[in-house]
Amino acid sequence: MTSLKTRIKRCSYSSAGGFDLARREPLFRTPALMPGLRTHAARRRILMRFARVCVVAMIGAGLASGCASPARPIFEEPSQTFAWPPPPKPARIRYVGQLTGSADLKPARSGLEKLGALLVGKKEPDLLYGPRAVVCTPDGQRVWIADPGGRCLHLFDLERRKYLKITKAGDAHLLTPVGVCLGPPGSIYVCDSEAAAVFELSDRDGTQVAALHLPEEVDRPAAVYYDSATGEVYVVDVTAHNIKVLDTDGSLRRMIGRRGAEPGEFNFPTAIAADDKNLWIADSGNHRVQAIDRAGEPVATFSQAGDAPGDLALPKSVAIDSTGHVYVVDGRFENVQIFDSEGRLLLFFGEEGTGPGEFWLPGGIFIEPTGRIWVCDSYNRRVQVFQYAQE
Repeated sequence: MTSLKTRIKRCSYSSAGGFDLARREPLFRTPALMPGLRTHAARRRILMRFARVCVVAMIGAGLASGCASPARPIFEEPSQTFAWPPPPKPARIRYVGQLTGSADLKPARSGLEKLGALLVGKKEPDLLYGPRAVVCTPDGQRVWIADPGGRCLHLFDLERRKYLKITKAGDAHLLTPVGVCLGPPGSIYVCDSEAAAVFELSDRDGTQVAALHLPEEVDRPAAVYYDSATGEVYVVDVTAHNIKVLDTDGSLRRMIGRRGAEPGEFNFPTAIAADDKNLWIADSGNHRVQAIDRAGEPVATFSQAGDAPGDLALPKSVAIDSTGHVYVVDGRFENVQIFDSEGRLLLFFGEEGTGPGEFWLPGGIFIEPTGRIWVCDSYNRRVQVFQYAQE
């Protein structure tokens, strides 16, 4: 029980500072009495809050003013050299690097971007799911990847360090985009096997240029090639076992081949490439590669089923380099075999695995005029990059 003297003191203090006798706290605070009313703990909390605000402000000012980081090389020099054939023979194929997602572009970051990542966390990168086909624009600056696993296309702009994911062609959702090739200047063609469609898109941002009105004879397009000399579009129809030759509006000009094992016949063809004279077809079900002229007449056929050097188990894709060498990706042998135009095996690289130069169900391949080689390593969810060194 409090004494009368104590109660009198409280009343006196109330009259000076405005205390509510029931609540025992100020009704209003007289500025002159504020220092006496603050406890040590309260002052400490205020100081700590102020200090935190100052620290965040100083970090933000520092990051914004002078802590930007420059762009790093997209393909940094590997710590170990991977090359084929192995020493002491001179290397002809050298491993360069890989793309697995948007973070591999390694763009420059401003101070404000770093501050945003510090405050709200880093944005999760977009990843490849199961890349099936790849192509580069003629300037080598933009890489397009068809990814049926993600039902999308990936655009890697190597020059601007920008990434774009495309899930629609115009109003149509991409279902199973499995093929991509260069189209008329400034565009690419994409074939969607599930939708039985071929689209022409801008090679800069993926906006639709046109949707080809395909004839009903097209069943399941697996690959596409545009011939700039003739303006014809070649569509590999895997379940029809032939090649449809179309105008750029999609109308049918002619068909090449039928199901069979004779020269000029196909069994589940899956890919197409071209040089100045011939078309090269990955004839998967026949375990071989065929060369035909633009009219469809057979020119050359090489390889067969087996496990000897030069044999093919599951040819998935084909490409031609600037010297006329034929590169064949084998999805079952998990490698890339290189032949001359007569079908003689020159070199192979790759084996099953997850490391540099190793593959797990590889798919599409594209070779730039500079000799840079892009290979879709589908089940490893990446595109590996190599460089061909001419003699």
